[in-house]
Amino acid sequence: MTEDQFWQIIERACQSDSRLQDEWHHRLVAELSQLAADDIVEWNHIFDRFVAAASTINLMAACYVMNTGAGDDGFYYFRCWLVGMGKDVYDRAMINPDSLANVALPWSSGIDAEAEIYGAAHDAWMRVSGQPDTAPYPARNETAELTGEDWDFDNDELMRDHLPKLSAFYDE
Repeated sequence: MTEDQFWQIIERACQSDSRLQDEWHHRLVAELSQLAADDIVEWNHIFDRFVAAASTINLMAACYVMNTGAGDDGFYYFRCWLVGMGKDVYDRAMINPDSLANVALPWSSGIDAEAEIYGAAHDAWMRVSGQPDTAPYPARNETAELTGEDWDFDNDELMRDHLPKLSAFYDE
């Protein structure tokens, strides 16, 4: 499993469309179920690495403004969503979290930038391997230390300084 193959699976399943995020898990399970069990586990390892790498203070700030909060679980689901949005969105956000203003949905849409897709590989692996739910899954979770200099997300001026496009999008 290469990173290019990983992103191709994400693209087919998630289509970089937040409005489909409720379907992402099932679509990923279907895509991953076409692979060998070992490839599914490797896909999961790549997924975990990308989610862990996105544990930055400025992405947490983007989560905070986009989802009106950023607790531990919410920030994890946000990072899963970020991966689900595809390679281009992910790469741009890793360089500049404010680029997420280009894919943000208004609060009135009722759709948060969160996706619970972390278990898709496990579900596909069980399907492909024929293992029962109680079988040990051979994937690991990457630990994620929050990186970057901390700042006060409740300070509107700092938010506008760090994330001007996202701030303007959600101030309207």
